[in-house]
Amino acid sequence: MELLEYSHITGNKRVNKSDFSKRRSLLPSWYIKCLHRDITRRIYGMSSPARWNGHLLLAGDGTTYSLPNTDTIKKIYLDGRKTGKGEQALARGVVLKDVLNDIVVSSGMECYGRDEIALLMDELESLPEEISSWDPVIVLDRKFCAYTLICKMMRLRLNFIIRVKERFNAEVDRFIKSGKKQADIVLRPASTTVKKLNRLYGPDDYRSFKVRLVRMSGSVVVMTSVTDVSLLSDGKDVYHARWDDETTIGFMKNNLQVEVFSGISPRSLLQDFYSKTIIYNILSLLVSQAAELRHDKKPRRINRNVALGILKLNILTIIPASSVTNNTNLDQVLKEISCFSIPVIENRHNPRVFRKIKHSGKYMTLTNYARAI
Repeated sequence: MELLEYSHITGNKRVNKSDFSKRRSLLPSWYIKCLHRDITRRIYGMSSPARWNGHLLLAGDGTTYSLPNTDTIKKIYLDGRKTGKGEQALARGVVLKDVLNDIVVSSGMECYGRDEIALLMDELESLPEEISSWDPVIVLDRKFCAYTLICKMMRLRLNFIIRVKERFNAEVDRFIKSGKKQADIVLRPASTTVKKLNRLYGPDDYRSFKVRLVRMSGSVVVMTSVTDVSLLSDGKDVYHARWDDETTIGFMKNNLQVEVFSGISPRSLLQDFYSKTIIYNILSLLVSQAAELRHDKKPRRINRNVALGILKLNILTIIPASSVTNNTNLDQVLKEISCFSIPVIENRHNPRVFRKIKHSGKYMTLTNYARAI
């Protein structure tokens, strides 16, 4: 049905499914990941992105993806699994998002046996120069509170804001119990951790790390390498900006249906995954541009679910063949998207829903709306 819809939009004759499968087998999965990287480089190389005190604000988070439960997929993606005895094929993933500009700058999906910290370090190492030149700050949850990641970010000259966890360090525990608002401390890892860091990153002095601890609220304490600006301003704290990354993962799973794949080969899975990351960024740019066409002053935002449905119907006609082409179709799509908006509700909070891992490839929604695609 997807190929039939494609044929109707393009006006070509019906595409044969077997021919399509043979053609896509010639396209390496890493090519689409590189395409996403190149698109992202163009975005940040040709514009002046929104920043927080001169820094890009990048939020990172991990997730688990359910995969087609075939023997081949299970053999690849369950290799090294250390938790549980389930037989469902799963993948470990990370998403690194520019929360102020609503752009997924990097994402990954790999074997379930790899931990999220290692996946995030891979993505940070490959950040394009066009992004790292904007002096990014990486905002992370407490599951990423580890010396290996802190050391890696310092070596990459990346600033960070990480929520600390109890029993991570004696100095941190004393600060949590003290009730202080902030303090500059020196982290001193254990000798076994120092040996591990020497083994991972080569000989160096890993005996101490200078960081600042900041109490964002009664129970939330973060450590950061940012010491020249306040993390709290106008009653808002920068740490909670990372929640936008979690909602992005939810949008990709529920709206873009990233766990519903068009093939069952390992190559098809990665092609679909990275393609939908590109689609997310295209949608984000369209929504941002369409919002500028609205002239009312009411606190409303573009309905992203409807915008996604409009994008699917028009994506092949709004991408011009040349960068200098006057694309009237794009203007019409932007105007149409701008007509659909929903009210902005401040301080809205919904309880987080935890779902069971699916044991089939069928789509399962957790939302109360009819999806647009």
